[in-house]
Amino acid sequence: MLLDKINKLANWQVALIILLVGFAVFYPGLKGSFEGDDFPQIVNNVPVHSISHIKIFFEGSTFYNGDGLAPLSGAYYRPLMTTTFSLIYTLFGAQVLYFHLFQLLVCMGSAFLLYLFFRYSFNIGLSLFLALVFLVHPLNSQVVFAIPSMQDALFFFFGILALWLLVRFRSVKSLGLVALSLFLCLLSKETAVVFIVMALLYLFWWDRKRLIPFIGIMVLPVALWLTLKINALGLLGTNPNNAPIDRLNLAERLMTAPSILFSYITKFVFPWKLASAYYWTYPHFSIRHVLLPLIIDLLVIVIAVYGALVIRRRSTKAQYYTYLFFAAWAVLGLLTTLQVIPVDMTACETWFYFPMAGVLGMIGVAFTALRLRINPYWIAAIALVLLVALGIRTGLRGHDWRNQYTLAYKDVSASKDNYIAYNIIAAGLNSRGNFKQGKLNAQRSIAIFPTFSNYNNLGVSDEGLHTFAAAQAAFKQGLRYGDYNLLYDNLAELTLLYGSIHDNEQFLLNELEMHPHDSTLWMYLAIQEYKDNDNSKAKIAISNAATYGHVPPFIYSAVVNNQPLTIEITNLGLKVTVQ
Repeated sequence: MLLDKINKLANWQVALIILLVGFAVFYPGLKGSFEGDDFPQIVNNVPVHSISHIKIFFEGSTFYNGDGLAPLSGAYYRPLMTTTFSLIYTLFGAQVLYFHLFQLLVCMGSAFLLYLFFRYSFNIGLSLFLALVFLVHPLNSQVVFAIPSMQDALFFFFGILALWLLVRFRSVKSLGLVALSLFLCLLSKETAVVFIVMALLYLFWWDRKRLIPFIGIMVLPVALWLTLKINALGLLGTNPNNAPIDRLNLAERLMTAPSILFSYITKFVFPWKLASAYYWTYPHFSIRHVLLPLIIDLLVIVIAVYGALVIRRRSTKAQYYTYLFFAAWAVLGLLTTLQVIPVDMTACETWFYFPMAGVLGMIGVAFTALRLRINPYWIAAIALVLLVALGIRTGLRGHDWRNQYTLAYKDVSASKDNYIAYNIIAAGLNSRGNFKQGKLNAQRSIAIFPTFSNYNNLGVSDEGLHTFAAAQAAFKQGLRYGDYNLLYDNLAELTLLYGSIHDNEQFLLNELEMHPHDSTLWMYLAIQEYKDNDNSKAKIAISNAATYGHVPPFIYSAVVNNQPLTIEITNLGLKVTVQ
């Protein structure tokens, strides 16, 4: 009997099944390229390129802004993620496969640990099915395919490890391992506090003799984490202010909340149109965007509550409390996604990673407690078809992650307000010399949500179209949204094509006062001085440029040896040649 064999699987056999299914489903997305936040967090992140800089990872956030070995910038505290990036980079360099492979292994490990946790409530077959759904569900695919989602992969792995250790070992001494796992979970993502709450809830309901010792043991890791975080970013951090939702007040964000919950419900049931991020906002009441989603949300909540009442009436007290435990898990996870505290997107599929485990637990308890009289073979067939369908959709999603431009086009088809996707499309078009279309997409991005990045791409488009005054205005407008080296480097490049030599030299000198180690600024100053026939200053500037970074050898040689330089704009950007 097939079902009997499934329910006799050993743990190592279950682990092997999860391993094989995971590689089969996620293989299409493992050979993608670096994209989006991968560049400021890994590829261009100088400190990350050596694990010897590990101290820096605990002193700031995750983004590199061209400032040597200074603490990293950003709004969130994720030092374990940055340390993981550095370890992989130190061992393998900028090879995207190894980042994806590690992330997949962590996610498969999480699925196996979730299976072990489910085994305390369900039989082997049901536990394996739920764990495989968790692994291959398309809503969770981004946790594998998107390298910046390493934070979510690590956060869930150490969190579910802590819960499994809590259930598996009953001694007070074992709480030390639980506390260590939760500390690593906190270092992965701040929302790890939800796992601490779930651990407290488990102990309160089923193991109260260890509740007080657990609270006492957790004081040290929580205090240490808070100390590190406050030292790096402050207690509360700052509003990331990089999405439309960040600019709404609490009442307006709560008006958007029904559509957020509705989005997760619908994509859990029918995960077809997916995007890497969602940026819609509905700050004012409407029937379509507020009332209808709210009605459906309430209907789902009523069904869940009715399920609890039925289980309480028909099943054991243990199953009823298990259902409540997983319901609390799902609710707690969803509450963190509803923008009570604004974060950097309206919705993101990775944010459903934690609550999905709770939802699956609720489904498992309901299936077990209600004892549906259905032929087991029909159940097995339905389960297999469902897993195959989810796996195929996730595999297809993997092809979307081949490169950032393919992903961006897919994103805007599913998320019309995705200003980042339009900006990525603009950058791709600019890189191919299609500046006219690049400008249109940059303007679409700016219309949704202006940032330094989309203004930068607008400036690049205008520079390529030879409308230099507009390009300069775009770059300067971008600086209003942040002092980013990319913008002032592009402004510095523009000085070679537009403006008076005197004004351009003064601009470069002013920028170098604020960014004295920027090699690009020094190089453009050297060329500017060289154009002004001030060879001695030009040689000093080019020497500084070479000291602080890479300078194209032909430019360095031309300035040092007084060779004529020709500067022109082509369909692929600025071109400097030696005559």
